[in-house]
Amino acid sequence: MATLTLRSAKGSPLTNNEVDANFTNLNTDKYESGNNAVFGTLSGTTVSATTLATTGSLTVGGSSTLSATTAVSAAGSDLSGATALTKSYNIVTTAAANSGVKLPDCAAGLETFILNDTAANLKVYPLTGETIDSGGSGVAVDLAPGHSLKLVGVGATKWNRLSPVIIYNSSGTRVN
Repeated sequence: MATLTLRSAKGSPLTNNEVDANFTNLNTDKYESGNNAVFGTLSGTTVSATTLATTGSLTVGGSSTLSATTAVSAAGSDLSGATALTKSYNIVTTAAANSGVKLPDCAAGLETFILNDTAANLKVYPLTGETIDSGGSGVAVDLAPGHSLKLVGVGATKWNRLSPVIIYNSSGTRVN
C-alpha cells in the first residue's frame, strides 16, 4: 500500500518534494493490467462471490455445495413452454407426461444434473441452436421416471450426456 504524506496529518502545507513523493508512491503501488494481483486469503465459514476465476488450481477443504433446486416443476410440451433450469443440480418433482425442462445456455465445461423424481416421462431440451449429443438443434432427449441425467458442455453449442455406471444384480435387475 502506498505511503502518503497527508497535509491534515502533517499540520502544514506539503512541500513540492512531499507532493512529488506522494505521486511516485501512488504510481509505484498501482495495479496494472497483466499484473498478478494478490488481494489476500479468503477464509471464514462463508465466502460469497458472483464469479470466481482461477488460472491455477483451486483447492476446497471440506465439502462444497453447488447450486441446487429441489422442487422443479416441468412444463409445456415443447422448448418454448419448458421450464428453464437455473441451477447446477435440478430435481424435478412435478411433471405431466412429456412435459419438459430446458437447459441453460451451453458453455464448454458447464455441467448440469437433472433427476426426474416423478412418475412421468420428462423431456430435456437444449436451447435453440444447441444440441444434446448428436441430436438436432433444440431437440429434446427423454428422461425416464426415477432416472437422472448429467450433461457437460463440450463447446458453445453442444451438450454431451455423461454415461452413468449401471449396476445389475445376478438376476439381471437394475439396482441403481
